[in-house]
Amino acid sequence: MVQDLSLHLLDIIENSSRAESKLIIISIEVDELKDRMKIMVSDDGIGMDEKILARAQDPFYTSKLERVKKVGLGIPLFKQNVEQWNGCFMMKSTPGCGTSLYAEFQFSNIDRIPLGNLTDTLLGSIIGHSEIDFDVRLLHRMDIGTFEYEFKTATIREELGDIPITYPDVITYIENDIKNGILNTKMEEI
Repeated sequence: MVQDLSLHLLDIIENSSRAESKLIIISIEVDELKDRMKIMVSDDGIGMDEKILARAQDPFYTSKLERVKKVGLGIPLFKQNVEQWNGCFMMKSTPGCGTSLYAEFQFSNIDRIPLGNLTDTLLGSIIGHSEIDFDVRLLHRMDIGTFEYEFKTATIREELGDIPITYPDVITYIENDIKNGILNTKMEEI
């Protein structure tokens, strides 16, 4: 059983990386005033046709060839959870153009699992897939205001020039930037 949303997100990012993506866009929006939470992930990978897209949501199918047991619970479990949290789940894909996943659900639902360690999920994904560009957007609407954070690896790469994104000082910078973004959007307690 997945303990938090960041682990669902990690599974989705891994799927996108296996799909030969060059860019992964991640958006997490919390609107406490409307009692909704949205998670959107899109990539520019190889995409899927209608048949494979349907199978990707089947708990008894996996595209991972290295597995002996042909079961893939990541997306089906996330879909099931989202629907149990009074939400909706959609995936769209076009061969050669990428895949988009959209989940929206009730923020205050008593069964909703916490967001979890988003810093480690994002940092691990960025460093573990340093060949992929990541665009991350966090948005949190509360009665005291709206808080936003954006992070783009392409911007960092531009500033770094020949220095790799996996250089230790760069990793520390990225980690601190993500942590501060999560704190400034007041998402650390979600």
